[in-house]
Amino acid sequence: MNRRAKIVATLGPATSDERMLGRLLSAGADVLRFNLSHGDLESHRATLRLVRRVARAQHRQTPVLLDLMGPRYRLGILPQGPLTLRAGASVLLGPESRAVDLPVDDPEFLDHLTRGERILIDNGLVELEVTAKRARSVAARVVHGGVVADRKGINLPDSKLPFAISGKDAKDIAFAVEEKADFLAASYIGRARDVEAIRTLVRSLGADIPIVAKLERAAAVEHIDEIVEAADAVMVARGDLGVEVPLHQVPVLQKRIIAAGRRIGKPVIVATQMLESMMVQPRPTRAETSDVANAVFDGADALMLSGETAAGKFPIDAVKTMAKVIVEAELYKLRTFQSGEVPRDPALPAGRFPAPAPRLLEGANLSGAIEIADVIAAAAVHAASKLEASRIVAFSQGGFTAQRLARYRPIVPTFVFTTDAQVARRIQLLWGTRPIHLEREVQHRDDLIEIVERELLARKYVRPGECVILLMGYPIRQKPLTNLLRIHRVRRSESAPVTRAAKKRR
Repeated sequence: MNRRAKIVATLGPATSDERMLGRLLSAGADVLRFNLSHGDLESHRATLRLVRRVARAQHRQTPVLLDLMGPRYRLGILPQGPLTLRAGASVLLGPESRAVDLPVDDPEFLDHLTRGERILIDNGLVELEVTAKRARSVAARVVHGGVVADRKGINLPDSKLPFAISGKDAKDIAFAVEEKADFLAASYIGRARDVEAIRTLVRSLGADIPIVAKLERAAAVEHIDEIVEAADAVMVARGDLGVEVPLHQVPVLQKRIIAAGRRIGKPVIVATQMLESMMVQPRPTRAETSDVANAVFDGADALMLSGETAAGKFPIDAVKTMAKVIVEAELYKLRTFQSGEVPRDPALPAGRFPAPAPRLLEGANLSGAIEIADVIAAAAVHAASKLEASRIVAFSQGGFTAQRLARYRPIVPTFVFTTDAQVARRIQLLWGTRPIHLEREVQHRDDLIEIVERELLARKYVRPGECVILLMGYPIRQKPLTNLLRIHRVRRSESAPVTRAAKKRR
């Protein structure tokens, strides 16, 4: 538990066999991402089931995140091959025909463009401006020229495009439900209602998968808080975001999105080009290590590797490098906070109540189960610091208590026990939290305390005599939200552990 921020690693040709998956998890990958923009569902199915098998063999609670392609717009096939566009030239975009200079694969989006709006091609390297609309096409002027080729991506940062779930995304969502995916990442979210549209489809298929909203559209910038509120987690998708908005705004937007996640209590993943140079070389650049560290300083819950682990030459080194940079950054934050060199801010480990806690204590309706659970989580973080407890230990049926603890950034490691295997996997995304899956139900408080002691001692996570903070819902058999905090001194226990992982260690 030396590292609190989690690592999301994208799978691909470089990391899809059993040996590489095992090495990836051993190197420190906490969450594995499937990019559904590439590959076919049967290949993804085989890899996903292999991930489950490898994770079980290593006694890890490893969640899988399926990333939907979303509504992507691309050029079609250029009849004359790659085309060089000169600044000032006029071009026509539309369905494939002899009269069209730039065919597009989905002409319907052209209906939503208006004069003066920008059309960005190939990550913004080529910029067009709409000058006129015709029946099924648009005329545009080349603002910044360059070479365009088949299937290059198109971004429309000025256009008010309606959100729609494509046929491909609908099939991929059904696949995610069938394979019991742990998270579903939704691309090109612009409003909270876009998140709810995907959630409605998931629920219509009989499932409830947490949705990670990817913030990568200019339209989303105006609605950050409502999107964070609607989603279960958010991703700062800096690749497309850096095309849709001016690049100099991306660092500030990253901070704004992370702050919104912390304020509301939702995990935030920072993604794209974090260690891009490690696609082809074994060492990152200084700028890249600073980028990773700054995401930690901003308070990100997780950092993501994309091409570095999917198709790079050094996927394992990339994970190890990211882990080392995260640990060093977190140690710096902790030391400067403890020494008093810098004032505490919401991204630092909590040595006292974080800002939201006093408001909850003063004005909240404490008869509400959610408010009580939230206040107890904040109190546990405060107590762990003041009493010099070695661990916070929570028993969580659905993961809510774990999420609240992560929001308050405890200064000590957090262990969360749950009897639900999928909840255990989902908890793995949360900052500073390690899930422990119990294989049988627990009915009584004293039994739970005994189990906690046995497990932690068997795994060598605590030593006899140490102080731990225990959180649970009582009475346990009714499965309430957390309503009980207990200061507990660990006793020596020689009883047998109750999970396979602990049994093997014994």
